[in-house]
Amino acid sequence: MPKKIVDQSKICADIKPRVEKSRKVGKRTGILNKPIDEAVGTYERANVENIMTGDNNNFVILGRDRPSNPSSGFGGKGGTQAGRIDLIVGMASSFRHKDGSFGPPCSNTIVNPNFAMDASRIYISQKAEIDKYMGIAPTEHVGETVESSAIGLKSDAIRIHARRDIKIVTGRARVENVGKQGERLSGGGQNEVPGSISFIAGNYTEDESVSMVDMLSLGLSKPTVKKLQPLVKGGNLEDCLRDIFGLIKSLAKIAEDKGWKINSINTGVSTSVRTLPTPVPIPIPPSPTFAPVGAVIASQGIAQVPIEQGFMKRVENMENNYLGKKDDKTTGGSVSTSPLHILSKYVYTT
Repeated sequence: MPKKIVDQSKICADIKPRVEKSRKVGKRTGILNKPIDEAVGTYERANVENIMTGDNNNFVILGRDRPSNPSSGFGGKGGTQAGRIDLIVGMASSFRHKDGSFGPPCSNTIVNPNFAMDASRIYISQKAEIDKYMGIAPTEHVGETVESSAIGLKSDAIRIHARRDIKIVTGRARVENVGKQGERLSGGGQNEVPGSISFIAGNYTEDESVSMVDMLSLGLSKPTVKKLQPLVKGGNLEDCLRDIFGLIKSLAKIAEDKGWKINSINTGVSTSVRTLPTPVPIPIPPSPTFAPVGAVIASQGIAQVPIEQGFMKRVENMENNYLGKKDDKTTGGSVSTSPLHILSKYVYTT
C-alpha cells in the first residue's frame, strides 16, 4: 500500500503561519495560476553552478556533471569536459519525513538532486555514467555506459508522440565531410559499432529459471532462459515459415511416394501364388507376380535417394540461414552471418 503524499506546507513551521493566514483571506491559493505557498527544500548549490529557480520547486541548473551531491559524478572528481544542464521539477518530491509521510521537505532541510526522489528530471551531461546514476539494469551485449555524453529522462510517466513517424536510431549519422571514419563519439573516439536498442520492462535483465516437464527424465526440469532476448525480424521470419511450409509439402510428397511403393509391394505379395513341396524344402524361384513389381520399386528407390539427400541438405541450409548455430551467447544461443537470420543483432527486449 503506497504511502499517502501529504501537503507539507501544513506542517512546515517556516511557512505554516503564512499559509494559514493567506488562505483564510483567499490569497496565495494558487487558483488561476496565481502564487501559492508550498514546501520547498533548500538546494545545496555547488560553487560553479548557475541556477534559475522558480517558485514551485523547479530548477534549471548549469554546472558540471553531478547526479546527486557536490562530490558525485565527474564534477565531484574534478574531471574536465563534464558540463551539465539539469532540469528538475519537484526536487526531493518523495522525501520521507519522520512521521512516515512523503513529500517535499521544508526549507530547513538541505536537498540535492536525486534520480530516485525527484519528480521529473532531464539530465544532460557532457561526460557521465548515466546507467549507474539512474540505476538501470545492465545488458550483456552493451554493459554500462562509462565516461560518455548522455541524456537521462526520469519521471513517473514519459510519452513520446509523433503525429507521423518516430525513429529510434543508433550508430553514426549519415553525414558528409567528417572524414573516412565518419561521425565520431563526443570525446573524439571512433564510433565503430552500430550500437543497440534495449526495451527493458521492470528494469530486470537477469536470467530466469523456467519449470517444465521433461518427458525423458519423467520429472520437472528447470532450464535457464535469458530475460533480455533479441527481437525477431518479421520479414526473415515470414521467409523462414514459407520455406518450412515448402519443406513440409516436399516431405508429404516423399511420404506419398513411399506409401505408393508400400501399396505396390503389398499388392504384389497378396497376389503371389507360392507352393512349397513338403517335407523336403527346396529353393523357391522368384514370384512371377511380385518380381516385376519389386524390380520397378527398387529402381525407383535408387532414383529417390538423391531427392531425399537433397531434402536433408535443404533442411540443414535452412537451419543455418535462419537460425544459425547454437553456440553464441550474444544472440541468445544462435549465431549466423546470414542476413536471413530471424533474430535482430542489435534490438533486444524483455
